[in-house]
Amino acid sequence: MASELNDPRHALALGASGWAFINQLLHDYPQPGIWGWVTGVTMRPLNEEEMSYWPEDKRLQLVSVVDFVGDTEEVLKGKLSSGTVVNVPDSKALDSLRKAVTVIDDLAPKLEFIHLQYGTFIYGTCFAEDFYMPVPLSEGLPPLRKPWADRLPYFNLSRWMEEFSRGKPWKWCETRPDDIIGFLPRPNGYNVAYPIAMFLSLYACINGKGAQCPFPGSFGAWKALSNDAGADMIAKSAMHLSLSSNLLASGEGFNVASSSTPCSWEMKWPVICTLFGLESSTPVDRERSETRTPGPDEYICNHEEEYKTMVRDYGLKGWKVASPSMDGSGNWGLTKLNFDRQVDLRKIMATGYKDEESNSETWIRTLERMRAAKVIS
Repeated sequence: MASELNDPRHALALGASGWAFINQLLHDYPQPGIWGWVTGVTMRPLNEEEMSYWPEDKRLQLVSVVDFVGDTEEVLKGKLSSGTVVNVPDSKALDSLRKAVTVIDDLAPKLEFIHLQYGTFIYGTCFAEDFYMPVPLSEGLPPLRKPWADRLPYFNLSRWMEEFSRGKPWKWCETRPDDIIGFLPRPNGYNVAYPIAMFLSLYACINGKGAQCPFPGSFGAWKALSNDAGADMIAKSAMHLSLSSNLLASGEGFNVASSSTPCSWEMKWPVICTLFGLESSTPVDRERSETRTPGPDEYICNHEEEYKTMVRDYGLKGWKVASPSMDGSGNWGLTKLNFDRQVDLRKIMATGYKDEESNSETWIRTLERMRAAKVIS
């Protein structure tokens, strides 16, 4: 690390998932002296309030109105022009990936490492009814079979990266978080925690503190084991890998999570409910894939006037509540994810990465940030 400390690096974070990366970079993870410049790239400019959740730091510069799908490579070169970029945490979709990596490779002669964020969908967890992989999910498992593999972008992304990076001086890797639990200062359709947090905010507002709150999902999902991935922990693991490239073969995949200990909703629901002054209780029925209890989105829709009153009285941002769904059905994550999908973290730990926190700590930090930002009550 001595030579690295004498040669400060420039990190480039792309897209919404870059918020946690920038936060960790500006907090000098893993130690001061490594990151000399930090550049964040977004489609839409961040306003003053959105930027206030990062520490003020002269190392940070933001580049906005960058469209990796619509912009040409020449336009992107003009927007991202720099000679010292050496770390790229994330980019998505083949066309945007191709443009981003091609442009950055051309602009950054000192480029060392590129990190792509995939997810456990690479194991087929998004195909709930057809999931067949043995657990714990490990990176050494055979690739997902057709036809499911053809419905995901990851394999095409990896093939392109393997071809483009051949003979280059830099390396790349991809990481595989399951549910990402994190804070963003603006709406995001993939935010798993927000709909649940708004549901609990409204439930407490309507029913009062101390009320019992049944888990708004299926009994199968209640029991299923998985490893939540805190956005902070994803960022830390990716930064560790980017600084450990001498230990890696280019193109490797790594499972990442907050903790190596699997958790279920049965274990974490009491902790989450407590943060809203509620008592947790089990699902109202024992169905594996469904429940008669309204999910977060439906509950809020059924209490629209109370929701508007809560948003007004507490001065909340009032973002749209829409739980992520992989098949178009409502309450997908709390009903259809009813199978064990825990991950094996031994591979990343073998690189020397040791940071862990409990699932409870991940949720508590995320919800506290949301509350401080007036996202939830």
